[in-house]
Amino acid sequence: MTIDPPPDDRIPELYADGVFDIGFGNGMVRIDLYSLSALRKDEGGQPLPAIRQRLVMSLPGFLASLAALDGMRQRLEDAGVLPPGAAGPAPASPLSSHGAAPAAPTPAQPASPSAPPVRSGPPRSPNFG
Repeated sequence: MTIDPPPDDRIPELYADGVFDIGFGNGMVRIDLYSLSALRKDEGGQPLPAIRQRLVMSLPGFLASLAALDGMRQRLEDAGVLPPGAAGPAPASPLSSHGAAPAAPTPAQPASPSAPPVRSGPPRSPNFG
């Protein structure tokens, strides 16, 4: 079956600065996307991350998405937009005991002025199983 997309002007777009948290529960992968807040700031005046959207996917859909994202990373490397290996080091343990990937930067360990701090521990959202 083929899906015909609507014209470009009717496809909703979503902007996110990054992934804040990833969890797995009840057979679904839940990905919290964040944007930097225009109103909430840290002590240094830097914007704080605010969760804006949640993407919920089946495990097969998530795995297919990983393959698609890796394919895009490879095309960007091949085009010279990204240097080889720009993805950065892989975390020591991809999943914690709670199923949460250490995917996003925490206030105690800022990655950069515009990135949120890396969170550790279980997801904070009640929607994670």
